[in-house]
Amino acid sequence: MNLFLQKEKRLKKVNWLIDADLFTEYSDELQAAISDQGHAVTRIGVTKPGDTWEDEGCSYRNTFPTESCVVTHASIGFCDRVRREQLWTPGAYFPVEDLFCSRYFGELGEFLLNEDFVMLPFCDLRRRREFLFDCFGHDGAFFVRPDSPLKSFDGQLVREASFEKDLEFLAFYEFPEHELVVVSSPKAVTTEWRFVVADRAIVAGSQYRAGGREVSVSPVCDPQARGLAETIAAREFQVDSVWVVDVGLTSAGDLRLIENRRFQLCLSLCVPQRGRCLGGFRGRSSRL
Repeated sequence: MNLFLQKEKRLKKVNWLIDADLFTEYSDELQAAISDQGHAVTRIGVTKPGDTWEDEGCSYRNTFPTESCVVTHASIGFCDRVRREQLWTPGAYFPVEDLFCSRYFGELGEFLLNEDFVMLPFCDLRRRREFLFDCFGHDGAFFVRPDSPLKSFDGQLVREASFEKDLEFLAFYEFPEHELVVVSSPKAVTTEWRFVVADRAIVAGSQYRAGGREVSVSPVCDPQARGLAETIAAREFQVDSVWVVDVGLTSAGDLRLIENRRFQLCLSLCVPQRGRCLGGFRGRSSRL
């Protein structure tokens, strides 16, 4: 058998590498959904304090043969490691560069929840305090989030009455002072849906938040929310061959793009559909 046919045979089967300790609330169901479709699952444990992935008993590199079709579902750090090492195809759907707000806000600005925004270094928030509250303040607060998708902190409100305390709270996460943050006016989002994009099509979706609170994941999606996700998915700009779109309904009744997300950490929405999305992009990757 020539090398091309050998590679094709390896890529027909999708091998899943899952962090055994990180997704305990749905990992059993996810594994069952993967197995139902005839694919392989291997669970790996996290390293103990003081260990590294290179230590005996911690190495993951021999889990599957080089160039196998492997999808990793694990922590940000681990997925980034798999992406950089490129042992497998795709290894990890983890397109860090294209998930920076500064990368896709200009491409998808017309759909954004935070369409009124500025970006500036974190260390400049204090100097631009008056400007930011004048332009983006609502009820004495503005919204701030990191430009980076690796998110040292989640999006937060910075309040005029507790400005210094709020900045100290964000700095507690050792956020680099020179890195960019996004500042926008606060928005009230009542309902949120998450959709998986694969090759410009929506292959799975669910509602995961209602009334501002997380709810049991439901595969029932508002048709208009799905329609917005399909419009975004069909655009020329693509984060990767597989990625995730979060759509929200505001208190004003508008459907908007909350953010684009990494597929690696957003699989809980697939479980109620018993792996429907797992078959929708079987082995596809921008690296194939």
